[in-house]
Amino acid sequence: MPAATDQLAAAWEGFFRTTRRLRSRAGKQTIEGLSLPQYHLLEALRDEDELTVGELAEAAGVAPPTATRMLDCLERDGHVARRHSETDRRSVLVALTPSGRVALEAAHEQVSAWRRRVFERLEPAEREQAAALLNRLSRVLEEQMP
Repeated sequence: MPAATDQLAAAWEGFFRTTRRLRSRAGKQTIEGLSLPQYHLLEALRDEDELTVGELAEAAGVAPPTATRMLDCLERDGHVARRHSETDRRSVLVALTPSGRVALEAAHEQVSAWRRRVFERLEPAEREQAAALLNRLSRVLEEQMP
């Protein structure tokens, strides 16, 4: 591999190791009664009245069985309600309860505030470069998916 490719590969691995450690630590903590994985699962419901389990799983980047297990806990805690679709009985629709919406919005504010604190440590030009590179990497990765 050329030196620049080696540097990129090392930076890539370092960044993802750091994010995995952060996710691991955050998964053990709760934000307004939601774990970070639960927050990510429900985040798509901020702009929707209800979504299928599959849609939530896709948006959160988890497998549907994982989403179902997480939703079992969220339903037990009163944050979501599930029902079968009237048009496709195999499909389960998920909606936030009023307390779930309050918890999600409060968690969203805390996560947004944390991101702002992190991003403010970068210079404005660095933030622009990072955004452009991350968007480009996302497109390249999407193109590689089967």
